[in-house]
Amino acid sequence: MERHSIEAELRTETGKGVARKIRRNGLIPGVVYGRGNEPRSIKVDPLDIEKLLHSNAIFDLTFVGEDGGEDEAVVIIKDYQKDVIKQNLMHVDFQFISMDEKITVSVPMHLEGDAVGVRDGGVLQQLLREIEIDALPAEIPEEITIDISELEVGQSLSVADLDLPEGIDLVTDSDEVIVTVVTPTELVEEEVEEEEEEFLEPEVIGEEEEEEGEEAEEEEEPQE
Repeated sequence: MERHSIEAELRTETGKGVARKIRRNGLIPGVVYGRGNEPRSIKVDPLDIEKLLHSNAIFDLTFVGEDGGEDEAVVIIKDYQKDVIKQNLMHVDFQFISMDEKITVSVPMHLEGDAVGVRDGGVLQQLLREIEIDALPAEIPEEITIDISELEVGQSLSVADLDLPEGIDLVTDSDEVIVTVVTPTELVEEEVEEEEEEFLEPEVIGEEEEEEGEEAEEEEEPQE
């Protein structure tokens, strides 16, 4: 797994006004938490992490205090928020980790090969695009590959069919279906059923309106 070195400035002030000021200065607010450590509020350069948001990259994070003092920790990105319109990175959560303790992460699935069933006229459906695993940070794979070349019409492959490297434990239910090949007729019937369910969904009457004046906090409380 990739490993990167970044710096983060420690901050004592929090709140929406402070967060806006941080962003105007080209940085983003964040927090680091986990493993029983006291949460630390930080600000970081989004350019240091933006291209790594969808990976399980490991970061050697250097905390820089207001007095110039420094200390270090090993972390991964746990969560982040983006602006819904501009898609600018707004906030990031890091999690403290230890290189000798397993952590739970999501890893993308990669389908390899051309399914026999597709050549015979079937339609390939990928139902699961990532799975959760427990692994040591250094042993987290970038992706997990499953060979679909022998998959015929009417057949499917589930999480139980995965051949995982030694030392990696599954968290996702082994019965979950990853990929299947269906006939075009089955696909059309499935779409019709979904449309009918949507059409028949009853209208909810008498929903309470949300109280005015309540605003969501800019920075959520960290969860370990």
